[in-house]
Amino acid sequence: MKLLFVCTFVFLVANLTTAQDEVQIVQFTNDNNPDGSYNFAYEQSDGQKREETGVLKPVEGAEAPAISVTGSYEFTDPTGQRYRVDYTADERGYRPTVTKL
Repeated sequence: MKLLFVCTFVFLVANLTTAQDEVQIVQFTNDNNPDGSYNFAYEQSDGQKREETGVLKPVEGAEAPAISVTGSYEFTDPTGQRYRVDYTADERGYRPTVTKL
């Protein structure tokens, strides 16, 4: 029984490693601006995607500006269900919204 478990585990790990090794980046952009703002995006051959934009903005009562980030990413869970996470992160914290696709 232990041998069957070990063999199954090794087989699964080997297949996951092979699948991950084959993932390619099919699209990539990256822009950094002198004012501190930025945006980037990429898409992988397995369908995973991510995009993000950051800007500096003044914060009432603070001496320095804070960065405000908005973005999203998409992924497939182990059961095959696709998800999209849209998020904002700023002085009020990280606020995600998850959507099944």
